[in-house]
Order: sequence, then C-alpha cells, then structure tokens
Amino acid sequence: DTLVIERAAFGGQAASTVRLDNVPGFPESITGSELADRFRQQAERFGVELLQTQEVKELCTKANYQCVVTGDGSEYSARAVLIASGSRYRTLEVEGEEDYYGSGVHYCATCDGPFYKGQSVAVVGGGNSAAEESLFLADIVDDVTLLVRGEELKASQIIQEKVAENPKITVRYRTHVEGFEGAESKLSTVKVRTEGAEPETLDVPGAFVFVGLDPNTSYLTDSNVTLDEQGFVLTGHTLCTHVRRNQLELPPVFDHREPAMMETSQPGVFAAGDVRVGSTKQVASAAGEGAAVALEVREYLKRQ
Repeated sequence: DTLVIERAAFGGQAASTVRLDNVPGFPESITGSELADRFRQQAERFGVELLQTQEVKELCTKANYQCVVTGDGSEYSARAVLIASGSRYRTLEVEGEEDYYGSGVHYCATCDGPFYKGQSVAVVGGGNSAAEESLFLADIVDDVTLLVRGEELKASQIIQEKVAENPKITVRYRTHVEGFEGAESKLSTVKVRTEGAEPETLDVPGAFVFVGLDPNTSYLTDSNVTLDEQGFVLTGHTLCTHVRRNQLELPPVFDHREPAMMETSQPGVFAAGDVRVGSTKQVASAAGEGAAVALEVREYLKRQ
C-alpha cells in the first residue's frame, strides 16, 4: 500500500508553473497544472491513496516502522518513507512581487524563459544560479540586465567570466529591487535603486528572481534524518562524506552496508527531488529520482 501526504495542492511548485518546456514527451510544452493532474491520475490508476491538505509535523521511528505524524494528530506507519517535500523559492518581499507572480515575475528561467524570446528581461541575484540562468536567458532573449545587491558576483570564476564575455548581459552592482509594477495583470517595469543614485525604473516584461531556495524540512528538525547547513536532506555518498567530515555516526546498520544513493541517515527513509542535497531543481529529474527511489525501496524491503 502506498500513501501520499500533501499539505496543499498536488504538484507543488510544478503545478504553479505557467508552462513547462523541459519535460520529455511534451514537444509543445505543457502547463504545470495539467502535468500535476496527469501525475495524480496515474497514481490513482495504480491504487495510490492520496491524502490532501494535511501537513506533516513529525517523522519518527517506532520499532521497525517509520511513523509520520500529521497536523490533525493522526499517525501513519510504514516500512519505508520517501521525503519529497520540495523547496520554496526565496522571495524579495517587495511591492508587486506576489501580484505578478507567473505574469512577469518568475523563479525558473528554464520553465518560463521561452515566453520572452526577442525581448528584454531582468535577473535578480548574484550567485551561481542567477549568473547561470542569465547565460541561459541570453540565448533566448535580446538582452539581460543582471541586478546584483553586492559589489561583485558570488558565482564561480568560470561562470563570472562567461557572464562578462556575453555581450547580451549587463551587470549592475549595488542595485536593489524595490518593487514591480504593471497593468492588466502583466509586469511592465521593475523599480530599482542603485546605491548613491536616484530610484529608477527598468522597462521589462519579465523579471527572474534567483536569491536562493529554502527546503521544506522544518518537520525533520528533531528526526534522525541528517540535514546540511541549509536544511536540505543528505543522502547516499554525500551523506557519508558529511558524516566523516563532521565526525558524526550513522546507525549500526550502515556498518555492514553503504546508504543507498537516495537513502538518508535513517534506514528506510529516502529523499528525492528539490528537498535533497545535490538535486537539479527540475521537474524531469525530480520524477527520475522518484523512480530511482522506488527501486531502492524495493531492495530495502527485500532485506527486512
């Protein structure tokens, strides 16, 4: 028996994406909501029980079972658990950002960049993600304005060099985004302020925000599942490296075998998708990780 527990609508971030162009099998792209609905229908076809609008509050171990506690006080026991609670984009928390989400303000260039072919866009952020997504967008749009709060990019040196060499990318340092404005539910301008200068506006129909991700793992704080410094779930080889570096210990069962590629520090608990350290934060790869976990769970149950 398989149970899926979801705190909101099925599909997570994917369901709220306007269109997805990088999912195999959909040459004309597909809306996030439609893809999420197809996932749901497929799961139901195989007899998966779906529990919606229930938030997981705790994950613990009782005897040989993993126990999941939800917000209403219910407890669900299983021989194996897959953590696929994803992550959420960090927002700028400025005026208009929420109003134009999906209609000019985006958090995934791969998903929404093709909508702005031949136009101008802004990218907000100074790390690897912002720089890499700027390079990706530069192959699609006419020009990219990269807005960096600090005095320099924090991306790797190689990525910085590629950004500097790209004639379509203009980098503006010490620049803060103060708001988003538009009309008829479509973004038209980004309000910015560069240190030492007067506030101004950029006339762009699209803005891509890359200021980090926060994993949905607060319910794992007191569990036996090891997280990294940002709160993402450690699995497999990355977990072993983290444990050795920090002089930690894994459960005795791992004295006789290595954790599986997607297995956490708690035997029988696995992780896949955006919540996992090292994931690519893409729908296609997250689904692939889920399929890989299904095989690892089967092997784990054979040993029980």
